[in-house]
Amino acid sequence: MRPEEGSPGSAPESSPSLRGDWPTPGRAGCRLAEALLRSLFLVLLLGIFLLPARASAAEKAIRVGLFAPLRGSGEELGQQVLQGATLAVERVNRQGGVKGTKIELIVRDDASDVRRSLQSMRDLADKERCLAVIASPQGPAVLATMAIANEKQVPLLVPCPLQDITRRGNRWVFRVGPYPQLEAACVASFAVQELGWRRVALLYQKDESGKEGMKLLSQAFRRLGPPPAVTEPFDPADTDFTILVSKVLKRQPDGVAVWASPREAGRLVRRLREWGYRGVIVGPSELSDPQFLEVAGEASHNTVFASPLFSANRVPEGTPFSQAFHARYGSEPQPAAASGYDAIMLMAEALRGLTFRDRKSLRDSLAKIDNCELAHGIYSFLSSTGDGLKSLPLVTYLHHRLVLMRDLYRPDPRTLRP
Repeated sequence: MRPEEGSPGSAPESSPSLRGDWPTPGRAGCRLAEALLRSLFLVLLLGIFLLPARASAAEKAIRVGLFAPLRGSGEELGQQVLQGATLAVERVNRQGGVKGTKIELIVRDDASDVRRSLQSMRDLADKERCLAVIASPQGPAVLATMAIANEKQVPLLVPCPLQDITRRGNRWVFRVGPYPQLEAACVASFAVQELGWRRVALLYQKDESGKEGMKLLSQAFRRLGPPPAVTEPFDPADTDFTILVSKVLKRQPDGVAVWASPREAGRLVRRLREWGYRGVIVGPSELSDPQFLEVAGEASHNTVFASPLFSANRVPEGTPFSQAFHARYGSEPQPAAASGYDAIMLMAEALRGLTFRDRKSLRDSLAKIDNCELAHGIYSFLSSTGDGLKSLPLVTYLHHRLVLMRDLYRPDPRTLRP
């Protein structure tokens, strides 16, 4: 007979958890426990061996630096460069990277401050050990950091149109995108070789941009034939231009080149038409600015220029680059975005031919790129000073509308010599 609960002869039932002594497992339970322990040991051991492998894989990523103004006065340009570069990195990595290795973009914001540009360049070259760096689109930042690129021997891809950048003998600098000499070469080649101009009137605005355009355009015309028959500066504050226009048209030029900012060019072009000039007028890419059309009106008809803006959106349905940019960001790309995109794609192209990925090998491979078509047009760094882009679209105004005349127009090579 079982003693009653709580009686003197009964012992209280004990919970194993309170006693601390679990029921002894059977033989099957032991085997299960041993199997679990072995599995746990194997997992830990595998993790120990995989950690270095994962770290090694991360180290093998192709590290590319980028510094640009992502806030401050140049924010819009900087963001466009970054968006273009990011789009290219995503494309390359989605396609398996460069020979199986992904690209990693390391970004620094220089806030349009040259001191921060210098620090960013040093950090990307030394601390981050980037294989190459994409520079700011702003001239002062590029000019300040070029010496570091040469000192550290790191390729610097520059999305800045400042002409002087590639004239300083720095073999580590590669320009991505258009530049003033290319624009001048395109319109001069078109005027001489397709329109047959021999007597050219060159009118330019009296400021640094106008003087540089005059110099480059005069040089291009001289390399293709006679120098300009008329070269006349004008004051941007002038609103009449009667004396200037009458003087120029008395010389009976075959054609007229106007190198000026949009509003000033619009006033001068309108006055030329009012005085009876009906021929083609060539000018800089700034004539794509709506201000030119607003001032010139119907007088803009038959004005021709080379337009980097059209190189990003060359045809009505868009290029693969412009389509991808619009799908990713919901807006049309500007030239700076195309430059950022081209910088990454040029690096990827150069790296595909390398066995060893080091800075000097990349520099040498970039210098051998030839006939590579990207967002801006056709690049060839062979026998160049660091200016790789060799084509631009030619554009004209026809009855208030911008119309593409020549896609990927390649000027006479003589006009691109230093």
